[in-house]
Formats: sequence, C-alpha cells, structure tokens
Amino acid sequence: MIADTAEAGAQKDRILVTGPEEADARDLARTWRSVTGRRTALIPVVLPGKLGWALRAGVLTSERPAVRGTVPFADWLAARQ
Repeated sequence: MIADTAEAGAQKDRILVTGPEEADARDLARTWRSVTGRRTALIPVVLPGKLGWALRAGVLTSERPAVRGTVPFADWLAARQ
C-alpha cells in the first residue's frame, strides 16, 4: 500500500501515510536490537523545545491516515535479516 502510494507519482495534495502500529523511538530501538540480535546500549536522548514537546504529544500520529501500512516494524525488519 505505502509503496504503491510512493510509486504513484506526483500528487497535488499531501497524502498522510502511517504505519500499522504506534511506537516511540525507545520501542523502535528495542525492537531493532531484539530482531537484529545486536548488543547495543540504548542511550535516552531528550529533545528539548518545541520539537521535543510536539513529538512527545504525538504530532506524528494520526487516527485517520489516507494510507495505513499493514506490516509491523518487527516483521518488516525480520524480513530484511
């Protein structure tokens, strides 16, 4: 679905595309470490200011995207290992 949208060519308007699950950077890093088997330290980084506030408030999430992916991050990552 998402690849089809990307390959469809130029659009007049923006298209809101999301994944099938909601996760923060910490969850994604832990999933990456688990799936790849890497023994890497995860160091928390707090983003200050308006950007940090917006990300913590969920600005990159949407209840009604135009296109929603169907493959969870862990599955997508495992398929590439």
